[in-house]
Amino acid sequence: MRLSLLALCAGTCMIASGQSRALRLADGAPNLSGVWVNTGFKKLGGGILERFPSNGLPFQIGGADLWNLKPNGDPHHDEPMFYAGVNKEGDFGCRPPGMPQASLTANAQQFLQPPGYLLIIYEGIHSARMIPMDGRSHAPDVEPTFLGDSVGRYEGDTAVIDTIAVRAGMSDAGGHHTHSESAHYVERYRRTGPTTMSFELTIDDPKVFTKPWAAGPWKFELHPEWTIVEGNCEDVVFGSSKRDIRLLDYLHHAK
Repeated sequence: MRLSLLALCAGTCMIASGQSRALRLADGAPNLSGVWVNTGFKKLGGGILERFPSNGLPFQIGGADLWNLKPNGDPHHDEPMFYAGVNKEGDFGCRPPGMPQASLTANAQQFLQPPGYLLIIYEGIHSARMIPMDGRSHAPDVEPTFLGDSVGRYEGDTAVIDTIAVRAGMSDAGGHHTHSESAHYVERYRRTGPTTMSFELTIDDPKVFTKPWAAGPWKFELHPEWTIVEGNCEDVVFGSSKRDIRLLDYLHHAK
């Protein structure tokens, strides 16, 4: 009986050890590589996914008015992401998703880990982030961009990504929440199993909130059988209801 128990334990330990090695890279960093999709968003009616709440947050005085976008009838103002067509002035509405919109996508996203970096390729609007993971600080006087300036590090099993210098504007994919030019985001990705990962996002925007607050954690699922496809937001005629938005989300993939 003792031999049988020892043999069983040895087999189990070998499996657990193998799984542990599979979740880490050769340099000991957590292995986040693969094609992932966020399946943890709250699903509302009409196929809408909720990322961020509109109420109950630690708002500054007047912060709720800044956070919650008030539609005014202009699709370039009202559209939750970047799907508005060309207007009469020739303003092209298919802009790249910024931070944190890109990381809050319901589309597939592929994580790759070349030495010293975390590369994230987003299927939606086919954007990418190359993030140094050596713990460096942000460069001084960085210019605001859609995706901002991101630097990262590993803390045990977690990849921590710090992003500043994001252009003021839309804050979440599919929602009507906005951030100021002072927004500061911290992403945390942690493998929770062979095919699962958790994602938590901390939002710090002192022009909108009195203190940082955390959204999530959301559940990511690994799909080795998927490949990233090209997703585009294409031009449409002003005033037309036709939208040629070639995006795939996990609901499409799951068919």
